Amino acid sequence: MRKFYIFRISEEFAILTRELPYNLYKTLEELYYLKKQDYNIGVAIFEKVALPIDKKNLNIRIFNDFKNNQYYTKFNNLHMINNYYSNEKTTLAVNKAFLTLETTTIHPSFLKELNKSNYYFACDFKNKDYFWLSSLA
Repeated sequence: MRKFYIFRISEEFAILTRELPYNLYKTLEELYYLKKQDYNIGVAIFEKVALPIDKKNLNIRIFNDFKNNQYYTKFNNLHMINNYYSNEKTTLAVNKAFLTLETTTIHPSFLKELNKSNYYFACDFKNKDYFWLSSLA
């Protein structure tokens, strides 16, 4: 199972790192592995790089897109797809600072919905994988 952290990147950083996403990934990776005593500095950097996510509107948008899907369930800020036929088991947690996507497939259903918005950047820190969601089109 892969675990992606998805960030809504500020327009300025998106423009600067669109062609060199490795630099953005390394910045986010440094923040991910930051020591507790450096959290204050990390929060300040994170707030410059990433924008807050409108949890309410995003939850409504995802729910409306998937409510007729028989494999979809939702509980609070957690969206799940459990499709036994395509072997997809995907969970998307919506947080104010980032999204967490855990999946068993290489093409999770939720990425199509998130791809409608600009400047979403996904990182799998464990496997050192990263990409702009807009590159999936």
